[in-house]
Amino acid sequence: MAKKMIVNCGTCDARNVMEETLQSYETVAVNAGTVLVTPESKVLLDRYGVALNCGSVVELPLDAKLSTVNGSAQIKATDSPAEKTYLMVNGSLEIGPGTREVLQQYVGITVNGRVLHPESLSGCLTQLKVNGSIEAYPDDAIVLKRNAVIDRVFALRAKSKLYWSARRLIMVDSALDAAKLAEKGARFSSKEAIVAESLVESLIDLIDESVEIIIVPDGTAVITDDLELDDLTVKKYGNKLYITGDVTVAPEAEAAIASLEYLNIHGDISVPAALKEALLERLTQHGGELKVIKGTLLRGKISARITKAMLEGAGDGICADSCVNVTVDADVPSELILEKLEISGCANVSCTPEQEGAVSMVSAGVANINSRKKEEDGSIGSMLRDIFGTAKELLDTKMVNTGEYVL
Repeated sequence: MAKKMIVNCGTCDARNVMEETLQSYETVAVNAGTVLVTPESKVLLDRYGVALNCGSVVELPLDAKLSTVNGSAQIKATDSPAEKTYLMVNGSLEIGPGTREVLQQYVGITVNGRVLHPESLSGCLTQLKVNGSIEAYPDDAIVLKRNAVIDRVFALRAKSKLYWSARRLIMVDSALDAAKLAEKGARFSSKEAIVAESLVESLIDLIDESVEIIIVPDGTAVITDDLELDDLTVKKYGNKLYITGDVTVAPEAEAAIASLEYLNIHGDISVPAALKEALLERLTQHGGELKVIKGTLLRGKISARITKAMLEGAGDGICADSCVNVTVDADVPSELILEKLEISGCANVSCTPEQEGAVSMVSAGVANINSRKKEEDGSIGSMLRDIFGTAKELLDTKMVNTGEYVL
């Protein structure tokens, strides 16, 4: 029988845990976002030294039902749980107006993510626990997407209501009929509104005074995702760009940069050294970090291996950017690392102790540099030790990996 038990889950229901279960193992460890207990089961877990590595421990009656939603959930005034319910949302929860009595029928609510609720409920959400962000909207508002596009079609369907977006309104469609919106009584509120220059005067009275208005040239495309700037980008969006995400400039983007008339980037920029000056000449505004990339870019890889041949063959070097794991082969000399390697924003870098100093010198924003012995680099002996060591560990351990688990 296994000596250890390890549970990795989002929610662990330990309300009905039995003493016989805990007696069966030398150690029990629970790694979870939330652990549900009763006063009685909590005492039992403490008595047997169960290790709880979790975001929160929630005491819940045994007769309460656990309802879990992975994704988006809504609570409306017409909703009402038929029994005692604890709601767990891993994603986003939108609470509608007029739901004060409905909310009181829940034993508790935990949201790992984002919550939207009417302003009138701000002081009434005592049973709500949020691991993330919480935002309030006006009670009489229609809630739009975080990046809400107000265009010609929107104007045709508009009502005499206040429209609210948690992040921004995008009003750059040249065919947008502001007079139609005003005639229908539509009003708008958000943190910011990106408005085409020719539409500002006709829309200004429809936008709440607290909203920051950003004026862009007519014909500007607003892009709210990360982007690679190259010839295809200009063909798709045009030569006037407002980008809220991060931008990676392709090595062959010289012609694309030269064609730009307006470029406003609010995220980080990664640009090859050869194109830096050309980009800066075209950059109208920039709100993030400018990363100058020397040589070949390895970006966003789950696993990136750096070999001696790769570095020797890369005339301007190699930059590993935003990768999860970067491994430097043991035969790569420290001098070559210092000369031709850059590592930026990666989670983990593996190298030998002899390479560690050089790797540290060429790394920025790296969470962990893990040094290893040379013989660990794939040798037969090392592989056999790892295999048999892992096999023995697995035989001694009961491992549970799941979204929800009842202990």
